[in-house]
Amino acid sequence: MQMTMTCAEESRALEETLAGTFKPADTFFLIESNLPDYGGWGGGAVKAASSAGEFAPILRHLQGARRAKILFIRRPRADGKNFFVAITNQDEPKIYQAALDDYTDLLKLDIASIAEDAAPRLKGRDMTPIDELYTVCTNGRHDPCCAAYGAPVYQALADHAGPERVWQTTHIGGHRMAATLIAFPQGIVYGHLDPNDVESLVMNHRAGYILTHKYRGRGCYAGQQLDEAAHLAAGAAEATIREATRQYGVDDLRLTEVINLKGGQRRVSFRCSKGAVYAAEVGTLMSAPRLTSCGDAPKPMPQHDVRMLAAY
Repeated sequence: MQMTMTCAEESRALEETLAGTFKPADTFFLIESNLPDYGGWGGGAVKAASSAGEFAPILRHLQGARRAKILFIRRPRADGKNFFVAITNQDEPKIYQAALDDYTDLLKLDIASIAEDAAPRLKGRDMTPIDELYTVCTNGRHDPCCAAYGAPVYQALADHAGPERVWQTTHIGGHRMAATLIAFPQGIVYGHLDPNDVESLVMNHRAGYILTHKYRGRGCYAGQQLDEAAHLAAGAAEATIREATRQYGVDDLRLTEVINLKGGQRRVSFRCSKGAVYAAEVGTLMSAPRLTSCGDAPKPMPQHDVRMLAAY
C-alpha cells in the first residue's frame, strides 16, 4: 500500500525554503477565547467569528487598524479574557496587554492610539507594555499538522520561556511549515520547529538574535509601506543576506528599499549597523505542485530565487 505524506512531512522532505513566506502585518491583535459559541476553534475561526455573532462587530472594529492580523489565543485549562496588541511597524516594536471584563470592551479600543511611541488606549487607559510573548499555532481543525507539531513545541516553550509568556493560537498561515510560531514584540515568524529547537530560540530571542535557518519573515519592516509581494521578497532577501554576512542580530540590518525590476524581479537593500549596504535580487517563480494543506489537492506555490549582490 502506498504511503502518503502529510503537508508538513512533504515540506520538510523537500527542504522547502522558509524565508519569505509570511505576509505583512503592521498590528497584531491577540484575543483569549476558546470560542465556545462558535463550536470551538474551527478551520477558519477568525473568518467565522467575523461574519456573525458576538465577535463580528468587535473584529470589524479591530480591522480598522492598518494591516491588522487578528488571532484567537488560549491556554489549556484557562478561561480568561486577556488581550494583547503588538505594534511591529516601528523602530522599536512593542506589545501591550490588558485583561478584559467583557469582550465588548474591545469596541472601546482607540484605534487611532495605535501609533509609534503611543500605548494603545482601551476604555480611556493606556494598555500595559510587556517584554515578550510567543504564540504557537496548534489549530488542528484547520490542519492536523498544526496540532501534531505545534502542541509539543507549545509545551516546550512553556517550560523554557514560562507559561505566562506562551499561548496557543489559531491559524497564522503556512501550516505545511508546522510547527510555526510568532515571537513578539517584533513579530518574528519561524517554521519547521521541533521541541529541541525551543531552548535555542528563546535564548536567541531574548538576546536579540534571529535563527535564520528557521526564519519565515517578520510581521513588518519599520517605516516601509510594502505590498505583499515586495514584503515576501524582502523576507527572502533578509535571510540570505544575514547568512552571507553573519549578521544575526535583529537590529543588525535595516531595510532601506525594494525596487521592482524587469521580469517580476526585485532588488532588496539592507543597511547594516556599520553603514554598509547589502543588496540581493529576488525572483519569484511557481514551484511544482505540492501539498499546502492535508486533504487538499497539490498546487504550485511561490518560491524565491535570491542572488546576493556586491556590498556598497
